[in-house]
This record gives sequence, C-alpha cells and structure tokens, in this order.
Amino acid sequence: MVTMPDTYAPYTDTRRVELSFTFGVVAPDAAALATPNASGNSSVSQIKQSVDAVEEMSGDYTSLEKNMWVLDGSKTIYPSPVSSVQTGWNSDAISGDDGSYASPPWLEFSFPSNQDSFGFTLLFDNTQPDNHPAQVVTTVWDESGDQIGTVTTEPDSYFHVVSLPTQNYRRVRFTFNSSSIPHRRVRVCGIRFGIKYDYDVGSISGVEVRQSVSPWAESLPSAEVDATIDNSDQLYNMVNPSGLYAYLQDGQYMQWTLTVNGQDVHMGQSYFTNAESEDGGLTASITFNDWLYALDNVAYTGTGTGTWTLQQAVTALLAAASAEFTAVYEDGLAAVEIANTVPQGTSIRESLRLCAQAAMCTCYVDRNNALHFFRPVLKDRVDEWSRDVQHGDAQVKVGQMYNAVKLTVSVDAAGEDLVYYAKNIATDDMERMYEVSNPCVTAAMGNQVAAWILGWVQRRVSYEATVRGNPAVDLLDTVQINDVYGVNGEAVVTQLNYSYDGGLTCDAAAIR
Repeated sequence: MVTMPDTYAPYTDTRRVELSFTFGVVAPDAAALATPNASGNSSVSQIKQSVDAVEEMSGDYTSLEKNMWVLDGSKTIYPSPVSSVQTGWNSDAISGDDGSYASPPWLEFSFPSNQDSFGFTLLFDNTQPDNHPAQVVTTVWDESGDQIGTVTTEPDSYFHVVSLPTQNYRRVRFTFNSSSIPHRRVRVCGIRFGIKYDYDVGSISGVEVRQSVSPWAESLPSAEVDATIDNSDQLYNMVNPSGLYAYLQDGQYMQWTLTVNGQDVHMGQSYFTNAESEDGGLTASITFNDWLYALDNVAYTGTGTGTWTLQQAVTALLAAASAEFTAVYEDGLAAVEIANTVPQGTSIRESLRLCAQAAMCTCYVDRNNALHFFRPVLKDRVDEWSRDVQHGDAQVKVGQMYNAVKLTVSVDAAGEDLVYYAKNIATDDMERMYEVSNPCVTAAMGNQVAAWILGWVQRRVSYEATVRGNPAVDLLDTVQINDVYGVNGEAVVTQLNYSYDGGLTCDAAAIR
C-alpha cells in the first residue's frame, strides 16, 4: 500500500475524487538517439543534460551576467564539480542591451533514424522563470538535408511549446534570436521531442482501469487503462489533417493520478496502444497498457544450460527485448535458482511468467513502473472493506476443488516426462489433479514448486466486491472483507478494476 499522510481518509461519507493524467505525445526513442550540438557552451554547460529527462535545474545558480547577482541571499554559486548538479545547456553568447544576440546561439539535435513529432517543448531555467528567450526559430531537416519545416515563436515563460508537426525529420535546430532580459545567456534545462497533454475532470468523460495478478503466476496479465476524453477540438480524428493521430506511437506514455479529498495518489504509468474517435468525433477513446503488453511480440532466442538466478534470468530477458525497465525483488527472491531452460521462441512476457513461477513467486508492473516480484502471503491488513464501503454485499465464491498437482518440468533422456507431484488427498476422497507445465523449474525445486502451487489452488474461497475504491491499495495487499455471513475474513487482493465517471468505484477480487 502506498504510504499516505495520517489525514488520508478515502471513505468519508461525502468525498471528492478527481482523476487526471498526462499523455506524452513524444517521439519515444528520440531523446535516447539524439546527438546534441550547439553554437557554443559556457564553462558550466552540460549539453547532454538537455535530453536526460530531468526537467528542473538543481538550484538558482548565478554568474557574472549584468544585474544577475541579486544580493538577497537567494542565489547560489555553481558547485565543483558542476557535473554533480543539473545545469543543462548554457550558451556562451550573452545578449546585448536590447536583448538581441550579435550572433544568435543555437542548439540542435541529429538522429540516426527518422523521427515524428507533433511539436517540441523547450524547458528553460525554472528557477529564473522570467529569464527566458524572447524569440526562438525552430527548423527541421530530413535525411537528405532538405528543410521540411520552420516556425518562429515567442516564449512567455520558462516552459514553451513549439507547434510544428513534422514527420520523418533527422535534425532539429533551435535558434535563439533574443532574450527577455538583456545581458543573459540561453539556459535550456531540457527538450521534449513532442508535447504533453494534461487531462482532468473538465476534459475526461470516463476512465476504466483493469489490473490483476495471479498469486501463483498462472498468468501474467497486463494492466490496461481506457480513457474517454473530450475531443471537441478533433485532435484525435483520423481524417483531420491538423490532428495528432499520425503522431501517436507505441511507447508514448501516460501517467495518472487519483486525488481523494485533495490528496494525490500516484497510480502509475502506462503506454499508448490504441485510439479511436467516438460520438461523431466529440469524444475520443485512448487505450494504454503497461509495458508487459509489448513483450508479447518479442520472442526469446537465447540458449542456456544449468541454472541461473531469477535476477539473472529477468535481466537477460529484458535485455533480449531491449526493454530498459527495472525489476525489484522481495524476500531474497533475486537469488533463487531456476533452470536456464527458457524454450526458444517463447515470448518474453511468457518467459517472465515461467521464471517467476519456477522461483515460487509472482510479479506485476507496480505503480513505480518496475516489474515487482512477490511471494504473496497474508500480511497485516492495510484496509477494511466494511459493508458500508461495499456497493452491495461481497460475493463469496468457492472454486473448483483440487487435491493434487502434477508439475511437468522436462523430458528426460529416455523421452519420458520428468514430473513432480504434490498431493493432499483425504482417505475417502478421489484424486482431483491440477496440471502445470514449467521447464524452468529445477530438479532440486520440483517438489517444492508443486507443493507451493497446490497450496494456492486449494485456497478455494475468494471474494468479489464492488467497493468505493481506495487508490492507495496495491495488488497483493491484505484487506479485510466484511461479508453478510459475518466471517469478515482477510484476503490477498488479486484484482483492482477502477471505474471513474466523476465518481470512483472499484470491482475488486481477493483470495483467502
């Protein structure tokens, strides 16, 4: 569960819930591929920081530019080494008495492959919001060196959006003709090769969120967010030549937040997968998934023998997919040994599931965008879903009864299946087998893995409830669910499907 202030109260009799999200319509690989160049650099300039995704300066630094060193204690001297802080790109040129530059400084970026951007965003020095360029000329060129677009704009703050939709560009240059304050360098903290769009209660018609997890890694679901937004400006209409539909790309991200009674709960990050215009173009529906979704389309081609640790396996799988994401491991899971026998041609997503199950754990992409490996157990409860919190009484379900697990690991030298069993059959009962196949389980762990899976499939009692929704609760948290029978059992959360239409509800599921 997300740590919240003591004043956080998600279940007040009346509450205000707002959902907001930022959609980064930004060329996904541009920052990583960009080679920066400039007309010149000051002694504290760090040009590579302009594409490092850090968008705020480390401090209100000063230099001997005229009338800049205010003697009120608010200014800071650059530290040594300057590499320890964020300074971004600083031009060597300083503007004159009228704010113009004798030789306008410029900052440009070149790329080894074509890029598409609906526009560009310049972030100047946020610690000096009035100290920004007064005029910028943005120019783009294609692979042949032909100019394919240019526009002159006039920033009015440290945050400046350049509207210049461009496809298939290889180079972009920002030329700064003048400054808003005379005798100033240009300070660029960061560049976005695109535009971020912010949506809130005034522009969101509804949002549906589906996220779940299998405690024994029977599956590895990808969380999905469907957002319906106001499209009266027709940005998302396919036939609108001025729209951004042609610039929507896999890998563009959204970050979303739920605000309950004025307190923000960060919900995570997902990536664009689909968009379509609805209701005659008045609304648009955008679908986002977590990054596991993209790993379905990448097959593992490595070969291995023997064993490796779960951490080594996950690192290799993510590298094979060129996925620059992190993984975190609880309870010493990183060091658990599994078989280095992921079948060739298996998708990276399925390979991760096999590895997790072989290590007797499960995983999902958490709200910090990391692949989080857990060994789920009932812990201290983090929330209580009383009957007042539920929209109707929770349904208590009893699943199919299993009393044995058959775990097929591999084929031995004689061509026979290598199988492990776990059984818990009463004397007067018949065998009810749950079958699993996982080639990543080691011989040393076969019996343990089978017994671990049996322990979960025998937990037949589950809950399904529609509750008011507490966005601070995470998957695999322990909650108390009060039911009509007065059992009021504790259970591990396996599903949190949120629905927002100005109010918030959550279709939740949990296993006792």
